[in-house]
Amino acid sequence: MSSNTELARLVGLIKAKRREMGIGLREAAKASGVSPSTLSRLERGDSSSFPDTKTLTNLAAWLNVPIGSLLGDTPGHKKKEAPHMATPEKVEVYLRADKNLTSETAASLSEMFRMLYNQLADTKKPTKPGS
Repeated sequence: MSSNTELARLVGLIKAKRREMGIGLREAAKASGVSPSTLSRLERGDSSSFPDTKTLTNLAAWLNVPIGSLLGDTPGHKKKEAPHMATPEKVEVYLRADKNLTSETAASLSEMFRMLYNQLADTKKPTKPGS
């Protein structure tokens, strides 16, 4: 896995965990032991390099995943423990990892997809068979 993909996956997991817990950036920073500015930089895609070892260790513990899984080493990784990434978060991971897109373009496409997805998901609720 490329470092862009790994970094994008890390961002997706952070966002998924925050969404699952219903917490903001400051609460996530306090719970994870990572500074709010570092989490913000990661989420905005302003970080072009992987976080340092201490930050990765803190994030892995908070996300409840082995640190190796954040580095692309997934053997023995228990997926059920990791935060569930919603479809827009998964799409964002792929857009951020795409080497043909600038970080600004990837962020814009991700936001457009998220808005469309949420709009259509709200209006197109699946119906149960036989209803």
